[in-house]
Amino acid sequence: MTSLAAEHTTKPAVVVEAKPHRWATSEWARAFRRLGRPWLVTKHVERLCEPFSVEGGEHLDLLDRPALIIANHTSHFDPIIVLSTLPQRVFDRTAIVAAADRHYSAKKLKAAWHSLRYNTFPITRGGGRAALEYSQEMLRKGWSLLIFPEGRRSRTAEQLPFHPGPAILALSERIPVVPMRIEGAIDILPAGERYARHAAVLVRIGEPIWFAAGTSVSDATAQMEEAVRNLAGKDARPIEEKVLVA
Repeated sequence: MTSLAAEHTTKPAVVVEAKPHRWATSEWARAFRRLGRPWLVTKHVERLCEPFSVEGGEHLDLLDRPALIIANHTSHFDPIIVLSTLPQRVFDRTAIVAAADRHYSAKKLKAAWHSLRYNTFPITRGGGRAALEYSQEMLRKGWSLLIFPEGRRSRTAEQLPFHPGPAILALSERIPVVPMRIEGAIDILPAGERYARHAAVLVRIGEPIWFAAGTSVSDATAQMEEAVRNLAGKDARPIEEKVLVA
């Protein structure tokens, strides 16, 4: 699910705006996702990720406040992979930032289904800082956000430059940033492919990043980009197969 969190020098030809489905954070919608997690998340990961391994899950276990969860982006399957790594209490209070022009511009019922099953909400690519207002509102209400700072899927698995929006959110709301690195998802559902296939997937989760007062947006963006990139080359301790939360 391609996501974006701020303005960029290359804007889409047409700026597409869409309103979030505010009911997606209601108690009944949260209950639906909680009860549906085994079928909407766990089942898909168990079927397609063979094997599926996670390193650094303790960084999520210790998370005690809203955070920005960031990851590299190579596949539409990435959001489901990330959701599968979250402890239930974090999963229950996490929303996914999705590009309005990609997921909310045409089929309204499909867009509503995205909002219900994965708690996505649209953000306007090329919408400037105003596009971040709902994200800021969600963070202030105690929700964590999953954002893919590259803004689009990499077709080669090489990490693309990060957009500044996530850094703006982290700095303005004074929240931690949890970096993740997903390896192997590009082999499941790469850009341009319609059908998923099996592949080995490894997720590395880094320590939360806190930015010091006075950190600039450009410096914070660079730190976030480096944190995700460094997880790719990290000397990992022995990795155990992940037991998914049902």
